[in-house]
Amino acid sequence: MEERPEGWAYRLASTAGLTSGEELSPGGVLFVLGVGIAAAALGWWMLRLLLGATLREWKRSGTHTMDLEVMNSAFLNRLAFFLPLVLFGVASEAAFEAYPAADVFVGRTLRLIGIVNAVLVVFALLTGIRTAFADVPSLRDKPINSYVQVGKIIVGILAALALVATLSGQSVGVILGSLGAATAVILLVFRDALLGLTASVQMSTGDLVRLGDWVELAKFGADGTVVEINLTSVKVQNWDLTYTVIPAYAVLSESFKNWRGMQEGSGRRIKRHMLIRSTSVTFASDDLVDRLAEIPVFQAWLLTRRAEVEASNAANGTTGPHPLQGRRLTNLGLFRNYAIAYLRSMPRVHPDMPLLVRQLQPTTEGIPLEVYCFSVAKDWVAYETLQADIFDHLFAALPHFGLEATEGTHSSPA
Repeated sequence: MEERPEGWAYRLASTAGLTSGEELSPGGVLFVLGVGIAAAALGWWMLRLLLGATLREWKRSGTHTMDLEVMNSAFLNRLAFFLPLVLFGVASEAAFEAYPAADVFVGRTLRLIGIVNAVLVVFALLTGIRTAFADVPSLRDKPINSYVQVGKIIVGILAALALVATLSGQSVGVILGSLGAATAVILLVFRDALLGLTASVQMSTGDLVRLGDWVELAKFGADGTVVEINLTSVKVQNWDLTYTVIPAYAVLSESFKNWRGMQEGSGRRIKRHMLIRSTSVTFASDDLVDRLAEIPVFQAWLLTRRAEVEASNAANGTTGPHPLQGRRLTNLGLFRNYAIAYLRSMPRVHPDMPLLVRQLQPTTEGIPLEVYCFSVAKDWVAYETLQADIFDHLFAALPHFGLEATEGTHSSPA
């Protein structure tokens, strides 16, 4: 009969007098397991000490900022846990050589613990990657959190399959085959996650929504800044400092407005009209024209237009005492052109973008006179201040033209 070679566990237990023939006694099994536990604990402590010292050295050097985020302490601690699993696994395999049932149980338990620890390692790594990429300027407006969540879901599913395969003693392929009938249930459970993933990818690749964008979704009552984009939802902080959480897929399936173009453009639009009482519109008298000609910002245009009208009437022989004879200036026309001259004189109104003051279709409420221009400042306070300053002045100027305003002045979002 061939003599079985003696392993390290048998020689160690034999030295301590804990063997029974060619087998380890129960005391020898406990002794070997104790040695394995001690070696595992010592190896874990030493490895953590080494990794911790390396991490502290990186922090002192200050040259591995992104590496510090990825290789964070949670990731290193969980990674170091594989060493004691391996050491204790070697010890348990040697200790239970004569006890197959116990060997199978302990081995399977260690594999389960190893799978769970692997999941924790990957989760810590993905979290570190998310934190590191959040500090990259070119990626700050990307939904990195969504991709990290997708990665965690995929890892979690694979780990669940591995756990089931380990517990059942079947291969992963057999487990996947048995899940075919449960596909509908899986799709139902992960419906929001799958729709959210699709929406996040579309928003990222199409550059539709970024972090920091001002968006407006009337259906959900959201009007504010996007502060978070994750796998299943988009979080908007409204201007009243409340939060609205919207399903990611709903952002694309419903109509929404993104103000990024305005924020990145040269100016912010002012589009607002005032209603003029139609009965206050008359032909301008010579006295009114003379008084308005003294306004410096309006003087050049008015003198040019007055000379043009007089020359046209003289050439056509239409000068006469009746106001309907020939061309005449009106107080509304004078006011409209005065408003244009006034806007062009304001440094806060963008000089290189469209600027006009126009009449809209008259209504029973009056004649709408719309101001259309762009503010140089785009932030809310400066924009609203400029808009208020413009219309404060125009409303105060109406009586000087013999005009009256009616109720119902409106503005359009900008």
